[in-house]
Amino acid sequence: MAGFKNYEDAAVYKLNETQALVFTLDLITPLVDDPYIFGQIAAANALSDIFAMGGKPLLALNIVCFPEDRLDDLELVLKGGAKKILEAGAILAGGHTLKDKEPKYGLGVVGLICPQDIIYNNTPQEGDLLILTKPLGTGILSTALKNEMAEPTSLKKAIFWMTKLNQLPEELLKLSLHSLTDITGFGLIGHLSEMLTNHHLGAELQFNKIPLLKGLDKYISAGMIPGGTMKNQENYSCLVEKKPGITAEQEIILYDA
Repeated sequence: MAGFKNYEDAAVYKLNETQALVFTLDLITPLVDDPYIFGQIAAANALSDIFAMGGKPLLALNIVCFPEDRLDDLELVLKGGAKKILEAGAILAGGHTLKDKEPKYGLGVVGLICPQDIIYNNTPQEGDLLILTKPLGTGILSTALKNEMAEPTSLKKAIFWMTKLNQLPEELLKLSLHSLTDITGFGLIGHLSEMLTNHHLGAELQFNKIPLLKGLDKYISAGMIPGGTMKNQENYSCLVEKKPGITAEQEIILYDA
């Protein structure tokens, strides 16, 4: 019911008229120094694809690439991941580990959904409002952290949002949602372009109404821009008509990976 076509967030396989399985796999490199927090971030990131289809996570498998001389850190990473899996209402059922010089962690996740309740990422309708449930800017702030420039208050706020599960709030579940996705590697503009694919529709963004992490302008001015963010701008800026008054810093945020 969903796969490679249309860049869906997860694969969906129909079992019967009332049940379908939702599958995803995702792993990332560390965004923070604390291994326990990194485990939470990576797990929340992987679980997000199930939520982005409107599904409920059932079961998760760890996928780990890790140096064999850092097993104490690995234990904390796995504890962080298990915390988020439990919070999502899913079961951790094992996993697979590879020896690697650079730490990587993520999950394979299986979820469940009623076929009639699937929310695709490319089915918006004219007149829809765009609702963001998290602020933009975690890529920029993570880059500042890697360069030892992130302020403690900014980092604390970013960690709060990166470890927060993307379960839809009750208020949104009561609405008739036409389309749904999570904003990750391709930034707001990239994922919005996926939503609008195959539709003769556009989207109007009002920058002052977009939720942002604080202090991003300062980090951007200092050159703390992820390579993926710059690549997104290169790939998607041709789709954007920029209004007068939008600064270069504001534009970068919309592509943040």
